Amino acid sequence: MRVKDLAADRSAAGLPELSLIVLAEGPEAIAADTQLNRVVARQYLVRALRAVQRLDAEHRSDPALTAVREMLDGMDVDAALHWALRPEVTGWIWRSEVGAADPARLLRLLADCLAYEPAAAPASVRLGGAGPVGTSAPVVTGDGLAQGSLLLGWASEGDEEAVRLDPARARSFASRLQAAADILEQVWPEGLAVVATDIRAFGALGGHRGLKPLNFSVHGLRGLVLTSERPAYMLAQSLVHEATHQRFSGVLDCVSLVRNPKATHYSPFVDAERPLGHILHGILSFINDAYAAGRYQPTESDPVELDRLERYRLQKAGQLRTAEKNLLEAAELTAAGEQLMAGCREAISRLSRG
Repeated sequence: MRVKDLAADRSAAGLPELSLIVLAEGPEAIAADTQLNRVVARQYLVRALRAVQRLDAEHRSDPALTAVREMLDGMDVDAALHWALRPEVTGWIWRSEVGAADPARLLRLLADCLAYEPAAAPASVRLGGAGPVGTSAPVVTGDGLAQGSLLLGWASEGDEEAVRLDPARARSFASRLQAAADILEQVWPEGLAVVATDIRAFGALGGHRGLKPLNFSVHGLRGLVLTSERPAYMLAQSLVHEATHQRFSGVLDCVSLVRNPKATHYSPFVDAERPLGHILHGILSFINDAYAAGRYQPTESDPVELDRLERYRLQKAGQLRTAEKNLLEAAELTAAGEQLMAGCREAISRLSRG
């Protein structure tokens, strides 16, 4: 890939209508998510190229830099954009942009990133979907650099530690996620299409919360989703929930949604005061989560599970109305924020009507 090839590529020229990325219904929404993904990928590719250029000034002969240059030289624009949104690449980019980052450490981390090979994973999850984004996501086991030990180490820097898996355990974990993806394919194929665009890899978390959700994404590790194991329909909700977090993180990388980002208000999702960006994350992700529950509900025959689904949908609809009200009380929305909230208001209204 030559830089002038990237400059000439106009397919990532601008963000889509943001109201369309709230909830995947129909080809227009899927196309909007694909366009957003490409815009975000272009931004990360440019950031990666700039990071390499900064290191080149004094370390041009470093083997990791040589390997990156040679790899990108052999790629077309589509392949380079796909590479730039791999979670280990975005993780390295964020670390390269820290003002006091040590060049020697960055070069070691870059070499470790290049050692990660998704194809070496003992298990993966077929997600389907069309376009340049791959149709399966590997399970990151953390069994050495080739299987993502650096990536899981970064993901474990917060409150929850990712579980390292042996091959048999990775295959079992992948089968649980596959059952969830298969449910989405049956009840909400557009939901699976955006999952395929927005999720690139999975990591495992311990199941110590039982049926309570335990899943998260990390803004700087784009496309990586960590989750515990739960019944398949609950994991289907988690897939669209986390894909939405990934999608919204991309929006936040590109455009400001509020003019007062430091403002806070009460979030009913966590029963605590949170910054407006966190509340927006919750609104978008629980819109998709509750919608997935509603799409699955007519296929369930167990009265216990039907009751659980109905109570969950009603609870989330109420929380979404409260979160919308609180956000609009505090937020000074930009034009882009108005677009996004128009889609959120419509979705919340529909969910509230059942």
